[in-house]
Amino acid sequence: MTTHPNVTSGERIERTIIVQDIETHLFEAGPTSAQPVLFLHGAHSGNLWLDYHRALAQQFHVFAPDLPGFGLTPRPDWMRDISDYVLFQQDLIRILDLQQPHLIGHSLGGWMAAELAVWYPEMIGKLVLCNAAGLRVKGSPMGDLFALNPQEALALCFEHLDAASPLIPAEITTDFLMTQYRENISLALLMWNPNYDPKLGRRLARITCPTLIIWGEKDRLLPPVYGETWHKLISGSTLISLPDTGHMPMFEQLEDWTQHVVTFLQAHEGATHE
Repeated sequence: MTTHPNVTSGERIERTIIVQDIETHLFEAGPTSAQPVLFLHGAHSGNLWLDYHRALAQQFHVFAPDLPGFGLTPRPDWMRDISDYVLFQQDLIRILDLQQPHLIGHSLGGWMAAELAVWYPEMIGKLVLCNAAGLRVKGSPMGDLFALNPQEALALCFEHLDAASPLIPAEITTDFLMTQYRENISLALLMWNPNYDPKLGRRLARITCPTLIIWGEKDRLLPPVYGETWHKLISGSTLISLPDTGHMPMFEQLEDWTQHVVTFLQAHEGATHE
């Protein structure tokens, strides 16, 4: 059984654990007596502990790992599609000894969270999908991140560019450019062609846990029709649209985003699915 440091609300620890022989970097914070929350980040958001993590850690025992190929977690050559990441997350939950953690996934991390809930529904408490990738909506293609430089990508993802400051380095160094290149390789393996899972939409009927879909109504990368499609395909899900924000609502509308997520996760606490 894994033991966790006796962290309390507001504190944060940083450590590395071995999952499938991968040195997996993660942050952890919040009281160990609280319900565990596993947060799966989007592209280029690894190795960051930000205001929304801190806000969640006031109420929950939060785990924020770097996905393989992002942040400080390396990606082995054999890890090349979403199914590899789903099995990785399953093993991560088992190694951390988390009992039906709530799962929050943003963008690419939302895709992985949904796949995990499809294949291992018994492992998940509640599910939060924030501007999640993974689906195709005919007539509304996803924005092409691979055609954009970092500045253009930020402009596509943020309605208010000043909110992007935690993602912008003080200076553009060789190390930063190499990290971007390495992470783009991992992203391309998952989202180059196709940039979605053709079978996922049909399989979403297998999700049995309470599910919240939260979306920025001005998302230009994954327009709001994607949130509506997730909501339609996941039975009993709740959809919340946040105004005046795009693909990164936890940056631009931190208080509202946190309030909606915490309220959802705490509702009828302990009454998760069998």
